[in-house]
Amino acid sequence: MESVLFFFADYPVYSYGFMLGLGLLFGSLLAQREGKRKGFGSETVFRFIVWVALVFVVAGRVAFVFSIHRWHTFIYPWVLFTGVQLNEKVGCAAAVCYAMYYIIRYIPNPAGFLDVIIPSVALMQSLGHLGSNVFGRQTSQPWAVTFGQFSLHPIQLYAAILYYLLFALLWQFRRTTRFDGQLVTGYLALNAGIQWFLLRFREISGESPNPWLYALAALFFGGAWLYLYASAPKNSGRRRRGAWSSIAASIVSILGVILIMTAFFFWRYS
Repeated sequence: MESVLFFFADYPVYSYGFMLGLGLLFGSLLAQREGKRKGFGSETVFRFIVWVALVFVVAGRVAFVFSIHRWHTFIYPWVLFTGVQLNEKVGCAAAVCYAMYYIIRYIPNPAGFLDVIIPSVALMQSLGHLGSNVFGRQTSQPWAVTFGQFSLHPIQLYAAILYYLLFALLWQFRRTTRFDGQLVTGYLALNAGIQWFLLRFREISGESPNPWLYALAALFFGGAWLYLYASAPKNSGRRRRGAWSSIAASIVSILGVILIMTAFFFWRYS
């Protein structure tokens, strides 16, 4: 169930949609800035993000409505506009397929373009999870969220923090890459590791995915990253002065954002 975050002009604003939209806004701004720096153009990046987001929403909405109304969806198509619920798995699959088609068809350097986009993807995932209402399995941990007699793992908060750390890592090292595709390969390895870690906290109904698939994916992409990184020429640029102070400032800012995310999450359920 979606939870209402606040009301705007007597209309409910739902937490998941609001946080996902916030992630799309900030992510698109950062991606456009990075795309301009790497020579792709902010217009190209913005057009790509808009079309991928549109495919995600349309495919997810159609799949959700069709799962309820089946073939009646084609007879009464206006039911598509009577709600906001999405089938996230179908939407993500459609968005990934369209993104791959768009990049291969229109982008001259697909690996470099993916390096531009992927930090923003991690940020969108972080904020999207922060607004989610999908809890994990029961637990007795003191930070559990309690609903009546049930105490549940706040798995969406775990995911939000982990994906924000992934975003911060990718953003920190975006200027010192050795090869095109370095960020996206690292993302694929770390994303698989995050999913493997979160699987132990999820409330699984029916058949659960094999956790070793995530572990194998993390090892495969991690090995590919190490091989490509070792084979690529080293950067010839000098180390910037004040690097340690910059790292310390980054750590403090990351911890501050994590504290704000945690406070916001528990405020929603206070």
